[in-house]
Amino acid sequence: MNSRSSVEITLNRQCSAFSARAGVDGLSVSTDGTVRFSVYADGQRLWQSGALGYRDPAVAVQVPLTGRASLRLVVERAGGGSLPALTSWADAVISCR
Repeated sequence: MNSRSSVEITLNRQCSAFSARAGVDGLSVSTDGTVRFSVYADGQRLWQSGALGYRDPAVAVQVPLTGRASLRLVVERAGGGSLPALTSWADAVISCR
């Protein structure tokens, strides 16, 4: 994903959790800015990372989804920087029945 992006997923069954590792892709070596990751469910923010740059390790994401109908993953710029960063929601899993 780009450093200013979001994707919304309609949960069409009973889901219990979302997990991933969120971080800036290693291909963003020349990027000088930082980004912040957020997870929303039904319009409510359930999780937010601190500011991450390309030198920072990915952070673990674990969000409960029980009773939720939608999931939205958002990446926003958190600090300066002239170039966009490539970001990843690595190993992303939505646990559903």
